Amino acid sequence: MPKLCKFTSPADGKPVYVNPAQVSVVYTFKGEPPDTIIGFRKDFMLGVKESLEDTVKILDKAMAEKAAGG
Repeated sequence: MPKLCKFTSPADGKPVYVNPAQVSVVYTFKGEPPDTIIGFRKDFMLGVKESLEDTVKILDKAMAEKAAGG
């Protein structure tokens, strides 16, 4: 099983875990405050508290570790 990435739920501050191999898109929804959204396929979106840059960094690091065999 691939390493799961830990993020924070904006609603209640609890941790949420994401399989980086299943992420299809990451974007910022321009609300007030802006929300970072992680999309899985086209039918499931997950909002996280982390910034867009931090989210992408976490996911990229996990995928690089997986590719390196870590």
